[in-house]
Amino acid sequence: MSGISNVFRSLSGDGSAAYIPYICAGDPDRDFSVELIKRLCAAGADILELGLPFSDPIADGPAIQRSMQRSLSGGFKVADLFAIISSIRESGIVQPIVVMSYFNPILQIGIEEFCRDLSKAGGDALLVVDLPPEESETLERMAREKELDIIRLIAPSTSDSRLDYLISKSSGFIYVVSVAGITGARDVLPESAISLLRRVASRSNVPVAIGFGISHPDQVRAAIAAGASAVIEGSKLISLYSENLDKREIALDMVEMHARDMKAATSL
Repeated sequence: MSGISNVFRSLSGDGSAAYIPYICAGDPDRDFSVELIKRLCAAGADILELGLPFSDPIADGPAIQRSMQRSLSGGFKVADLFAIISSIRESGIVQPIVVMSYFNPILQIGIEEFCRDLSKAGGDALLVVDLPPEESETLERMAREKELDIIRLIAPSTSDSRLDYLISKSSGFIYVVSVAGITGARDVLPESAISLLRRVASRSNVPVAIGFGISHPDQVRAAIAAGASAVIEGSKLISLYSENLDKREIALDMVEMHARDMKAATSL
C-alpha cells in the first residue's frame, strides 16, 4: 500500500478528510520552499503537492503562473525539485508528496530518469496535467516500477464511460476539477462541482480529492459533505505569501494560520 493510501486509510478511521496544499517549487527560491513546506506540515497538511515550474502553464491561473515565473527567473531547474524533496525528507517530513508537472519537463529529462530521481528523492506520486492516459503507457510503467502513484484529473465535462476509464488508470486519489478552466481562488463551491463530486465518489474505488478554486473553510466542509476524501488548495496560499515576500516570516505565518483553519474544516 502506498504512502498516499495509508494517509486516507488513517483518516477514514476518524471520519476526517485530507488537506492537500499546493505550492510551486522554488518560488521565489529553494530555501523559502523548504520553510513553507515545513510550516504547512506543522499546520496539519496530510499530503503535499509540489508544482514543477514550467514556462507555459496553460492549466494554471494568474497566481500560479506568476509563482512559476518567479521560480524560473530565479534559475530553478528540475534537479532543484529533487533537492527540495530530499531536503525535507532529511528534516523529518513524512507526508506523501505529489509532483504536479506538465509533460515537457519530464520528457526533456527522460521518463525513466525522472521517475527514478523522484522516487529516490522521496516523492510518492505524479500528476501530469497535459498527458492523456492513452499516451502515458511508458510513464505508467516507469512509475509502477518506482512505486509512484499516478493521479488523474476528472473535468466537469467527463462522461460516465470516460470517468470509469480514468478511475481504472488512477492510484493514490482522483483529482476532481471543480470548474472548467484554469486554477484560481473562488468564493464559493458551485453546485455543479457538488454534483460532480457525488457522481465521481459514487463510482470510484479510490479516494476523491477536489481542487481548482478551494480557498475557504466553508468550501472544504461542503466538499466533504458531498463525498470528497480530500481538498486541494493552491492559489490562495500562493497569494498569501507572494504579497509579503519582502517580510518572509510574516508571509510564512500568514500561510500557516490559514492552513490551520483549512485543516480544521476537514473534520466534520
